[in-house]
Amino acid sequence: MTMQSPGLLARLAQGSLVKQILVGLVLGILLALVSKPAAIATGLLGTLFVGALKAVAPVLVLMLVMASIANHQKGQKTNIRPILFLYLLGTFSAALTAVIFSFVFPSTLHLTSAAGDITPPSGIVEVLRGLLISMV
Repeated sequence: MTMQSPGLLARLAQGSLVKQILVGLVLGILLALVSKPAAIATGLLGTLFVGALKAVAPVLVLMLVMASIANHQKGQKTNIRPILFLYLLGTFSAALTAVIFSFVFPSTLHLTSAAGDITPPSGIVEVLRGLLISMV
């Protein structure tokens, strides 16, 4: 009995996440070059993926730092101090930058709009797409 080697898709699915993301990126670019309407139709997948990454990344970093602190043994040499310093510095810098830019580029918020300005969704696909993107 001979063993067959796994196919290309099976090897890709078992490979690293970074390689999978790069392959998806290249395939998306090729699809956009070949067929623009098909790329626009499948663009929802990319939007969902990026939204999920934005939602998961800060929580993942926080959990990794907390797990590192929780696993610390007394008397054990660790290098957590520079990591915590950079984490706090980055968080503080992001907050400070947001406040500064909110004063440099002030924005106004208009909560009322005329009934004529509001357009209803054109179909069920648009409603489901908006709902799906809102969930992520």
